Amino acid sequence: MIEVKHLKTLQALRNCGSLAAAAATLHQTQSALSHQFSDLEQRLGFRLFVRKSQPLRFTPQGEILLQLANQVLPTN
Repeated sequence: MIEVKHLKTLQALRNCGSLAAAAATLHQTQSALSHQFSDLEQRLGFRLFVRKSQPLRFTPQGEILLQLANQVLPTN
């Protein structure tokens, strides 16, 4: 199940461009954020972003989920 925190994190990833910067913005550790997304990706059955890509690049599925997040939540 996707939670509001996941949607907010997707928005932070887009705005910040990296997992480390998004983690700092959200007052979390990079490790915690990485684990959160690994768990979510496993439950969804697809990757949300390309790891080891600078700046961070969303997969097509991640882009769709980000668009939905922007419709549901106010953008920062």
